[in-house]
Amino acid sequence: MDVEIKKYDKQYFDQLCSVMDRARMQELKSAGLEQVFLSLRDAPYLGYLLDCEIYVAVKEGKLLGFVGLRAHELSFIYVDPDYQKQGIGNELMKVAVSHLEKPVKLDVFTDNLAAKSLYEKYGFKTVKTVTEKWSDEYSVDFSQDTMELK
Repeated sequence: MDVEIKKYDKQYFDQLCSVMDRARMQELKSAGLEQVFLSLRDAPYLGYLLDCEIYVAVKEGKLLGFVGLRAHELSFIYVDPDYQKQGIGNELMKVAVSHLEKPVKLDVFTDNLAAKSLYEKYGFKTVKTVTEKWSDEYSVDFSQDTMELK
């Protein structure tokens, strides 16, 4: 798919929230964790995301996905579920890998095989797996892998 990748601008905030919410719910459902979903606008990590270096994938003014980067960390990457499997994640990964100094780390649900496959395509390898409770409020177990690109 022909998309433009560019630096995030506040004009995309509403669309970024929509993409994040839809893709995050999809991600949580696949892990059996939909009960912990919070809209991005209400999430405690909103400020953390907005402090990232964010790049957006846009086509004809519509935000289709984004990536959030911090020093040595791929912090966020989400593609609108309606536009997945069309190469947008690949385009965002190219930007991420070209902008981050190695080593680069990321965290991903252990059973998120589609995301892990994308990361592995760019050289990431699983270095640690942790299973723990989500929080005191949500006493559900989840498993998360830390992956690294050296």
